[in-house]
Formats: sequence, C-alpha cells, structure tokens
Amino acid sequence: MRPHIEFIQHQWLPFEPGVLCHARADLGARVLSRDAGSGASSLILRYPPGWSRGAERLEVDEEFLVLEGQLDIGDVSYQRHDYAHLPGGMWRDGMQSRAGALVLTFFSGEAIARQDRSSDYDPARLVHHINTRTLAAQTGPRRHMRSEGFNHDGTVHKLLFDDPLSGDKTWLAGLGPWWHCETQETHPVAEEEFALAGDIHMPNGVLREGGYFWRPPNIAHGPFGTIGGTVHLCRGKGGRYSTEFTPAPRPFAWDPVYRPIVPEQYRRWIPPELLTDDAR
Repeated sequence: MRPHIEFIQHQWLPFEPGVLCHARADLGARVLSRDAGSGASSLILRYPPGWSRGAERLEVDEEFLVLEGQLDIGDVSYQRHDYAHLPGGMWRDGMQSRAGALVLTFFSGEAIARQDRSSDYDPARLVHHINTRTLAAQTGPRRHMRSEGFNHDGTVHKLLFDDPLSGDKTWLAGLGPWWHCETQETHPVAEEEFALAGDIHMPNGVLREGGYFWRPPNIAHGPFGTIGGTVHLCRGKGGRYSTEFTPAPRPFAWDPVYRPIVPEQYRRWIPPELLTDDAR
C-alpha cells in the first residue's frame, strides 16, 4: 500500500540514480510515490539526449505520458502529451530519445527487463499510442464513471485507458477558469492525479502545474476549484471508480494555506517558506 501524499510539486524532488535498477538504471527518476510491497511506482523519468536501449520486454505494465521532448519505442514516436499503456510481457523493438525527454511513468510492479524474445500479453490491455492533444473530449456527465452530483459545467474529460481486467481507469480531466464546487467526495479506490497545467485550490493548498497526489481509498476531499483552469492526468486504482458526494464540512475558500499530507522523507524537499508552523 502506498502512503497518502497530498500534495507535492515534482519540481521540488531530486532526480535519483538507479531507481529502476532492473530495467533502466542509467536514468534519473523523481519518485512521486511507491508501493513498498509490490514495487509499483509513479515516477518522472529523465531521458538524456542520445539515450537508447535495445529490444526487451518488461514483466509489468508501463503506462506513460510524455511531458517534454520525444521518446521512440520501436517504430512509434511519442511527443509532448502523447500517452501509452504497454502491458507486461509485451516485446519492444528498442527505445531511444534523440533530443531527450521528461516522461511521467507508472509501473504496475517492480520493473524488470528481459531480453528473451517471447511476447505474452493481453492485447485488450494495450493502448499503443494516443495523441491527447487531438483526442476528442467529452463534456457533461462523465460517461466512463459514476459522477452524479458533480458540477459538470465547464468541465471536459478524455478517457485514455479502461482496464478490462481490473476496472482501473486513466483519463484527462479539464476544468474551466473560475470553476469550483461546494461538495465533498469520496471514492472506493485510490485516486492519483498529476497536474499538466493550471491551478487547483484544495483545502490543504494550491496545487499547480507539476503537482501530484496519491489519495488512498475512502478519504473525503473537497471542495475545490480553479482560477485559471486546469488539466490533470487522473488514475483510479483498485477497481471500479465511483464517487459519493456529501455536503462539505466548510465552505470552499480560494488560496488556502499549504498544509501537506506527506511521508516524512518528502518534507525535506518542500521549500521551507511554504510551510506554516503547524505544517512543519
């Protein structure tokens, strides 16, 4: 199980060497969160210019979205905000990044690379490539999840992955400028989000571009809102995603003080000027 992290900005975290010691040990990684039991992790990987790796397969799923630069896997080129979900066991004909890349990456377990050419995976779980910039957006009620009671005005969403085995989902959510809600919500599964753009004002602070949280199941949160609009990559982990809405215990407030909920090892990276005395 992963700890509750709500929230950090990835820009504060160092790039650590050797995080992927069984797969891409030569890459630096910012560790957003990690499951100590399964080895599943959420990372920012930095691919240096000219980086390459030979053909291989991973034993676990790799899901990613390119934040900057370009990453090539086989004959597919992934550019800014391109997305993929590559199931464990899938053979890849090499990887390279000519100009370098910064990639938001999720592994479903300990990333272990194998060079034997066998390929055994469920093609129904493969999302080879999505250009999220041109993918049509849905408006109104979120058809890929139960969300009755949500303020859908001025919101859009783009479904990227719907796991036919587990029910886990990945999607992009967009909120328009000056959108806000007055409700509190809970989910029966873990909720993970990474901010691609904008701002979102939550009870414990203002999460901005590059912000990240991992929220375990059944934790009430909200209300929240945005001034300039926001786009988040969202993941529901642990089964079917649904939402229960309840009245918020306090009214929505703009510009809340930053009061992070993070493991102790993350606090050393938070700029001290952002921490109030009761949040240190």
